[in-house]
Amino acid sequence: TIGPKMLKLFNTFSLKKEDFEPFDKPTVKIFICGPTLYDYTHLGHARIFLIYDLLCRYLKSQGYTTDVLVNMTDINQNVFNKAIDQETNYATLTRFYSAEFIKDLALLNITSITRLAHVSDYVKSIVKHITFLIEHKNAYSANGNIYFDTSTAKDYGIISKQSHQQLNLHRLDIGPNKKNQEDFMLWNCSEDFGFSWSGDFGNGVPWWHIQDSTVAVENFGLHYDIHGGAKELAYPHHEAHLAQYKALTGMENPVKLWMHVGLVLSKGEKMSKSLGNMVLARDLVSKYGQNLLRLYLFSTHYRDEIDYRENDLLSKKTLLEKIYKTNNMTSDQTSKNISNLMTQFFTSFEDDLNSSKALDIFEEICSAVLENDRISKADFMKIISVLGLSI
Repeated sequence: TIGPKMLKLFNTFSLKKEDFEPFDKPTVKIFICGPTLYDYTHLGHARIFLIYDLLCRYLKSQGYTTDVLVNMTDINQNVFNKAIDQETNYATLTRFYSAEFIKDLALLNITSITRLAHVSDYVKSIVKHITFLIEHKNAYSANGNIYFDTSTAKDYGIISKQSHQQLNLHRLDIGPNKKNQEDFMLWNCSEDFGFSWSGDFGNGVPWWHIQDSTVAVENFGLHYDIHGGAKELAYPHHEAHLAQYKALTGMENPVKLWMHVGLVLSKGEKMSKSLGNMVLARDLVSKYGQNLLRLYLFSTHYRDEIDYRENDLLSKKTLLEKIYKTNNMTSDQTSKNISNLMTQFFTSFEDDLNSSKALDIFEEICSAVLENDRISKADFMKIISVLGLSI
């Protein structure tokens, strides 16, 4: 049989660990909310892509194939504002940061992404989808803007676990004549960023949530297995995404699993451009190498927050040295003891991708080998390959 005996992953949708079974075994389709193309990749972003890279490497080791789609947000207020600030063309700006993102992925040894989808290539499809939603009474026009009618979405609020009353407290996409407070915008005709696209409902800008849904539907069709991103995206972004996906496909559960990665903080605050506390992934890689960065990030469970401190990163050097030494001491076969430890290493991932436990076991393996136990080169490389280390 293909795949882990029992891979369990935590589903934000149900708030529990569930047995993971992809729709179309052995292929696992994963959608990751990608970068907004107006800056470089910071450590918080890098963590997200590294976690899904680890998941994919593990799945591949278990006989699955993975198909990973990342949407590249090049239609966005921040993008337009930066283009205006820099007196540059918006397409030039986004093409530059798109290329830089791809460089960052290479620096981080992230090889699992199979499709990068630039939102601006999908505007025709977005228009088609919005038209469909209007025709099916899931969307309406108010003051020239188009909104999604959340009252037509069964269970709206289920991902972020909010009641109708709680949802009503959010001031979302404020505009006159909206039917419900929580309705979100699909097409913005009222703001002029110096860029607009033509739709059957007037010239405007396709808004945030419909971009992802369109990219996912156009690439993956009726359903896919995992929707991933940062924890903070659960509301409103993923809530809106699910409501749209259900309306567009007529599927009750088009996404198997909602998998959210904890934030990376800097001195207790969220790492972000606006707070000016970003640590760029490329700077860390050039200073310390991607191996150390992986060991550092994987030593915390992916759902937990990380408060970044340089000393914590440096503390992983001991383990990295051990790994390098072990690499020089591999044998032509693996002892019974190490075989058992290897089984435990791979089994750790079955429990909601428990990478910190897996690293502890790997350290145990290295220590044993350094004290004259035996691991074959092939077995050692199996572990290295799942962790994505470059030896």
